[in-house]
Amino acid sequence: MHIILKNNGYQIVDLGIKVAPERLLEAVREHQPDAIGLSGLLVKSAQMMVVTAEDLTAAGVRLPMLVGGAALSPRFTAKRISTAYDGPAFYAKDAMTGLALCNDYFSEKRDILLAKTRETQEFLRAETASAAPAGAAVKEAPRLRVEHETAPPTPPDLKLHALCDFAIDEIFGYINPIMLYGKHLGLRGGLEENLRQKNPKAIELHRRVLALQDEILEKKLITAKAVYKFFAADAEGDRMNLYESPKSAQALARFDFPRQSVGERLCLSDFVRPAGAGRDFAAMFVVTCGSGIRELSDRYRDAGEYLKSHALQSIAIEAAEGFAELLHERLRRMWGIGDPAGMTVRERFQGKYRGLRVSFGYPACPNLEDQTKLFALLEPEKHAGVRLTEGFMMEPEASVSALVFHHPQARYFSVGQASVAAAK
Repeated sequence: MHIILKNNGYQIVDLGIKVAPERLLEAVREHQPDAIGLSGLLVKSAQMMVVTAEDLTAAGVRLPMLVGGAALSPRFTAKRISTAYDGPAFYAKDAMTGLALCNDYFSEKRDILLAKTRETQEFLRAETASAAPAGAAVKEAPRLRVEHETAPPTPPDLKLHALCDFAIDEIFGYINPIMLYGKHLGLRGGLEENLRQKNPKAIELHRRVLALQDEILEKKLITAKAVYKFFAADAEGDRMNLYESPKSAQALARFDFPRQSVGERLCLSDFVRPAGAGRDFAAMFVVTCGSGIRELSDRYRDAGEYLKSHALQSIAIEAAEGFAELLHERLRRMWGIGDPAGMTVRERFQGKYRGLRVSFGYPACPNLEDQTKLFALLEPEKHAGVRLTEGFMMEPEASVSALVFHHPQARYFSVGQASVAAAK
């Protein structure tokens, strides 16, 4: 959006990524802008927008705010961001939409835009609330019984492992094209279908992405690093405890997870053997493909190579996600619960394997502050060059952290929702 707005006569003050709310407030006071723009490529980034909106409101800021990025949706904007912000919050699905919103807001069309946005967001906020008639009885599903009779699989060791300069070409094989081309690069209809139909724009985009990937490999523009460790574990109600060894009496860290109030009433701690029944095991990791990417992307942008600038960041982010998928696959194999022979990458994207990896800030473990415990245990700043910001976000952005469970019944779910997602 920076490029599109600048090329259409708007003056842009770019504060970069992982900007804390207080830094944004300082910039608002210093530059006196007419509007604010926030972008979120990751789910954690979207959640930080809510915090930023609350802080801006508390500081008395009422400027129009444009929000967008791969992690955002109109519903999230309406339900979470617009309700936390006293000024108008507009969802921009892409840069051209952002330009249109700015043009309308700063013209005689402002009142029409505000009225339309208000009506749309009120509808989206009411949509979930009206899903069931007021006072209607909610049919409860039986609480899911998670079995722990079978002895848990044992990992090869409980040592800290660091991977440096992992093979990028192997990671590229785990990049999800739906996310890269659809979410980040704006291609509609799926890459394979567009190429099959010989869509010239898709063909050219695909060619340029492949050329950039070749350049990344040739010039080693992306460096992949990771740190991981298996831990002994047990559960006490909704709490999971991690230990240095199965015989340790003192826990290294404790994580309190929320439980669903309806439906199957799941909690992540359910997937760990209860205390007193013998120790279980869990794993944690951090991967990154983001070192130096932001600076290189900015150089491409300043040189007028706008697509290359955006594509580089997109590839790095999806490479980190692919690296997380690849490392999780290796952890399962090390754990003795490897994937069935012949499982495809597509099936791995769909989670058709045993076990589960979740990241803090996601629906089943929404507390981002738990990142501090993970970082204290793995020291990714020391081993992989990944640090936490004041808002518990990871820097560089193309990084993924995860908590890994082995239990065959482990699945994704959202706290506060009656239904459990079908995909793992």
